[in-house]
Order: sequence, then structure tokens, then C-alpha cells
Amino acid sequence: MRVLGVAAGGGFPQWNCACPNCQGARAGDDVQGPLLQSSIAVSPNEKDWYLINAGPDVGRQIESFAALHAGPGIRETPLAGVILTDAELDHTIGLLSLREGSNLTIYGTETVRRCLNISFPVMPMLKNYCSWEWRSLYTDVKQKVGGLGEELGGTMIIETVPISSKPPLYAEANNGVHDHEDIWEVGLLLHNKRSGRCLAYFPALDRITPEIEECLKQADILMVDGTFWSEDELVKLGATERNASDMGHLPISGPAGIMEKLSYYPKQRKILIHINNSNPILKRGSKEIETLRQKGIEVAYEGMELEV
Repeated sequence: MRVLGVAAGGGFPQWNCACPNCQGARAGDDVQGPLLQSSIAVSPNEKDWYLINAGPDVGRQIESFAALHAGPGIRETPLAGVILTDAELDHTIGLLSLREGSNLTIYGTETVRRCLNISFPVMPMLKNYCSWEWRSLYTDVKQKVGGLGEELGGTMIIETVPISSKPPLYAEANNGVHDHEDIWEVGLLLHNKRSGRCLAYFPALDRITPEIEECLKQADILMVDGTFWSEDELVKLGATERNASDMGHLPISGPAGIMEKLSYYPKQRKILIHINNSNPILKRGSKEIETLRQKGIEVAYEGMELEV
């Protein structure tokens, strides 16, 4: 299974936070330039590709990765589907750019499906533009993705892990009260049945539950939330009065931070993704990036590519 993305594959150049007010100040020659929105592309056979989340930069991301280019036939595309981890605008608004008469399979929880039919009605809006099939993800069911058969290496298995029952701000404003049992945000375990290996993909984490911990233990490669270095990162910058946990993110540093948590998992690779542009780990040669290196933790970068 090949994984490409912002930090994990060719041509998806961004791990930027989906939260409001996450606009940090970065400048100078030692800092990376502006990044695109968080997304990765995954293929079980290097023929059929699935995007995990589709943000506003999806067009530029597809253009920058040749394997996702359309053709050779009219309306022919190697893009087979989109797997949504939540209904945040920065992870779903790119669906509008993918209409173009395409036949895609969209995966997401039932809560996300309802949201995309009511609060942000992408599905009704596009029903006359494209033929999309919706497949719901359930936290107690492993979902097969891909159509060539496991014996040909054409199928991957998705395991869905609940993270949060907090709706996006726009859905909260439109619908008022939500059922506290609604699953608005999930992490994913992507299993390659052929190799027996799996990737844990958690672009946002506000806590690590026993269920999440169990998933992190069994995965071979971890790609987890690295949005903020510190709890009060944006507060110190004067950008907001909300700290990292208020926005649904565990900070990297601190006794209960992501860095400390990852130190318990002796995995082949541990990679931080979804990095906000206020985060000092984006600065070359920073003491924060050196601390991560000493801990054996990687920072996602443009052009990164993984085999699982």
C-alpha cells in the first residue's frame, strides 16, 4: 500500500490546521513557506487512489502529483474515492472541486453523512453534477476499500476509531443541540492485507483514550496530530484566547503531550502531521525539531512517501 501526501507523499504540500484562528506568524529564510491543507492519498495497488480528506487546495494537490492526473480517456481518473475523518470545512470543501462528472465513492461516518446533507449540503448540491456513492464507516466494523481483490493486493481495510463528538462550528451554529453520542471525528487504521502491516492516521487528537492507545500500539507506522508545540502557542502570539486543548489538539510538548505519549511506542516510524504554521518545529535548526529527532520522531514534509 502506497501512501502519498502533504507529509506523506508526492505533491500534497500542507499540514495546516483546520481550526479557526490557527494563523501563526512565520517569516524569514529559516522557515518553510506557506503550506497547503492537510490531506494524503493512499493506493492499495498504485492504480486506484483514495484521498483522505479533501480540502480547498485539492485541485493544486492533484495537479502536483502525476499519478492522480486525469486521462487518458474522457472523464477518466485514477481517483476512486475520498475517505473523510470529519466534516470540517478544511477537510470537505474540496468535494465541490471534484464534481466534474466523476464516479467517486465517499466514505465517512453517519454523522458526517447527515451533516453533508443538511448543515453543509454538498451531497444534494452535487447530485446533478456527478454520480457519487456513499459508504458509511462504523466504529465496530472493518471496511474493505478497493475492488481488485485481496489476492491481487487491491484491497485495504479501514478500521475507524472514534475521537470526538464535537461538531464543526458551522454545524453547531446551524443545528443547535447535537446528540452527545454522535461521532463527528475519527482516526483511521489502514490495513494492508497483503503485507500484514498497517498505518495509524490521526490528524487531530484532543486526548488519547484506551481505544486510541490500542490502535497506536498495533500500527506499524504512526501519523499523528502535531498541530501545536505548546498548549498556549497561539495565546502567546496574541492570535486567540483559546489554547490547544480548547481547539481539540494535544500539544506536542509537556508531560501529557504527544511527544511523551509517542515515546511509549517502539514503532518503525512516528511522524507528526497537520502542523500549524505557528509551530516552531517548522523552523529549520530549531531546538524543538532537534528534541524530536532525539526522540526518534519525524516531522512530515512535502514529498514524503510511505510503503505500508
